[in-house]
Amino acid sequence: MNRIQRITIVGFAVAGTALLAPAAMADTFHGQSGKAAGPGGAVSSGLVSGAVGGHHGKGKHKGHGGVFYGKFTQTAGPLGATSFGTVSAAD
Repeated sequence: MNRIQRITIVGFAVAGTALLAPAAMADTFHGQSGKAAGPGGAVSSGLVSGAVGGHHGKGKHKGHGGVFYGKFTQTAGPLGATSFGTVSAAD
């Protein structure tokens, strides 16, 4: 087997793994934030997102899964303050 054939086979194997891995994953969550302050003012920002698979809980009221996303930014300085936020969710 020459080098090009080996690279091609490895490429297909990696691509297949990348496509199948999300289906096998459990619930996922990501969050990050940052803060900074100085003589001119301060800022705070954050982001949170997640995906939850279905069939959580017991009995007839099992969850069905969904996704969510939220982000916020707050600033303050000598001339005033601002606050922005976005939230999105789907079941």
